[in-house]
Amino acid sequence: PSPRPPSLNSCNISWPAVAVVTSGERVAEGGPSTLMRRGATCSSFTSVSLNPPIVSFCLQQPSRLHQLLLSARKFAVHVLSETQAHYSAHFAQRDSDSSADQFSIIPHVTSEEGIPIIPNCSAVLTCAAEDVHSIGDHSVWYGRVRETVQNNVSPLLYYARTYRSVGDETFMRAFEDVTLACEDWTHQAHLRMAWNYIVEHGKEEATPLIKNGIRRYIEKSRGKVKNVYHETITMFFVHMISSAIDKFNGRSHNFEELLSSSPHLTDSRLLYRHYSHQRLNSREAREKWLPPDILNLASS
Repeated sequence: PSPRPPSLNSCNISWPAVAVVTSGERVAEGGPSTLMRRGATCSSFTSVSLNPPIVSFCLQQPSRLHQLLLSARKFAVHVLSETQAHYSAHFAQRDSDSSADQFSIIPHVTSEEGIPIIPNCSAVLTCAAEDVHSIGDHSVWYGRVRETVQNNVSPLLYYARTYRSVGDETFMRAFEDVTLACEDWTHQAHLRMAWNYIVEHGKEEATPLIKNGIRRYIEKSRGKVKNVYHETITMFFVHMISSAIDKFNGRSHNFEELLSSSPHLTDSRLLYRHYSHQRLNSREAREKWLPPDILNLASS
């Protein structure tokens, strides 16, 4: 569809729709220009004013998108369609590598201004930044809508579920629907999935959900993912995540806080501090739970 004059009356933002914000800027530093681009799944996206058309959204700090917006001063808000939950999960991840290209596996076109535009969304609003405020650990951005594109597809809605943020909700939907991109099925994604289930259901009820969810994802992604289901590794991390949660004495916190307070969970050497290679790589360990043979769990 062709871009329309700015109007917020029919852009699906009166619902709790899930949105991804993207921005881009061409930067030349003594040579050919390079395109800097970032995207993020945002929370609290809403209409502020109809005349003039102003929208706002929040970004958790620190944020590379926030830093880019300070110089680019332009962005696009994508109201995702109900088939695009995996995009929300992708852009909800915190990327530790600032040079990583978030858009390498995401279909998109680049606008004349350098903004990545994701096709087939329920709606896309191209905006010029008006203002930004820092509130607590978030920044609140305001933008004047310059163009809107709307497609006749249903938006992806956020249904509030206990303890889950917009990013967690759409990540879990993509995992459970097996629409999560294989490139996004990382170790950190495994941790996020298990954390969501344990916080919501408790360790005992969460354990079969975690195990069956991993098996289903691997089965439906056969030929796309290299790993196979491993009972001992799965149960080891169920224990480690539950222990990390217990240290918060039952208080609610977000996944990023979990990783910040428990950095050992992302340490690639963690398993082998507890297990020998021989035991962990055995067929028996893949098929059933085996306790550690180097450092017991009570010592972790």
